Amino acid sequence: MPVVGTTAYNTAGQITSLVRSLLNDAAGNLFTDTVLLPYVNAAYRKAQRALANVQSGTFLSDDVLLVVAAVTAVDASAQVSITDATAPPNQLPTDLLVPVKLWERANLSSDDFVEMTDLTDHDGLPSEPQTNTLRFWEWRADGLYFLGATQDTQIRLRYQACFPDLVDSTSPVLIRNAQEALAYAAAAMAGAARGAPQAERWDVAAEDALEDLVVRATQREQQTGRRRRPYSSRAGYGPMV
Repeated sequence: MPVVGTTAYNTAGQITSLVRSLLNDAAGNLFTDTVLLPYVNAAYRKAQRALANVQSGTFLSDDVLLVVAAVTAVDASAQVSITDATAPPNQLPTDLLVPVKLWERANLSSDDFVEMTDLTDHDGLPSEPQTNTLRFWEWRADGLYFLGATQDTQIRLRYQACFPDLVDSTSPVLIRNAQEALAYAAAAMAGAARGAPQAERWDVAAEDALEDLVVRATQREQQTGRRRRPYSSRAGYGPMV
């Protein structure tokens, strides 16, 4: 995921510096970046999961274009897929957690994209011959599965992404204003590993700071009006019978 050039993001070094201050080791005699980064990354992943659970838009990635190759023969038993193992450039994005929506159009065309029907957790793909469009998709076994189409089809993918781990002090922390939540959690873990008595205090502070992030994300989502569309309008193909 590209990182926007902005000062709104903290760096991992700013987080580890705060952790050292919390652990009374501002000089870094014991808690160096190398020691602290695994704890900071654990806190970072926890914060991502908490925010994703309230559907924070922070993790949405969109307009990823992939091509599903045409089936070689019409066969109601055939299915095609896109997974991590699909040959480049049409494999799943490396930061994909779960797909949200898919659209399709004929490959190499300038047609409008048409939303496809998500059959995940709806008893799977139907058994029927392929047409010139994909129409349906299912997410299972960490892959996108389709009936296939009789022509190459370009899909547009919208998905929930995960952020890469922090690798050094210059790595950007891609959750805005999360420094306290991450630093308190990392201090709690690092302190507990060495029997520090204040570890429990930092753990409580971390939960409070994380809750503040979740509440802010929830309030942002509540400000967005949402109206459920009729099933027949979501994919442009009409309801399945």
